[in-house]
Amino acid sequence: MWYRKFAVILLFICLVAADSAGVQKILQISKEKGTVTEYKDPYHTIKKEVSYFPVAESKWDERKTVAYGDSFMMERTYGGKRGHEGCDIMASYNHRGVYPVVSVCDGTLEKIGWLPQGGWRLGIRSKTGVYYYYAHLSDYMKEYQIGEQIRAGEVIGFMGDTGYSEIEGTTGNFDVHLHFGIYLNDKNGKEYAINPYQVLQKLENKKRTLTF
Repeated sequence: MWYRKFAVILLFICLVAADSAGVQKILQISKEKGTVTEYKDPYHTIKKEVSYFPVAESKWDERKTVAYGDSFMMERTYGGKRGHEGCDIMASYNHRGVYPVVSVCDGTLEKIGWLPQGGWRLGIRSKTGVYYYYAHLSDYMKEYQIGEQIRAGEVIGFMGDTGYSEIEGTTGNFDVHLHFGIYLNDKNGKEYAINPYQVLQKLENKKRTLTF
């Protein structure tokens, strides 16, 4: 059938449901595998711990804006067909190294460095165990060490266009943007992505204002 040919390997449609006791849950439906995985809804906890939108706004240049939409699990093809495990925040001023990227919450730096899909990236784990992923950075704010404590609102890097290559430092394969992802671990320790869109909506009016 047509969907077997074009289905994304990890195409999840995230739904929120309530059981008879009113407990919120997330249902992730795999179209290809025909399975439904149920998770406790984490958004209540996440929305309490996040404080800042992941990209700052310009103090003096109102043309340097950003835009985003719900691109979670839209098809991507680099490295094979797959679902987009996050939301892209696009730059109106399409130049790398301009827009400051900030941490949405307090946490511990867990991962840093190059990934073929994500380019230069940072991964920060909050105290509640949520993993926040910032990808396609042009560069980092400073030389970080794994295990370093990061504060909410701290500038951690700058928006760029790195990635989609095995060669470190590759740029130019797409427009300047930030890929923002949120991951959790299930009861068996297996990582899964959730849709960051409603988190970004909550933080829309909580941007740091900086000079750039």
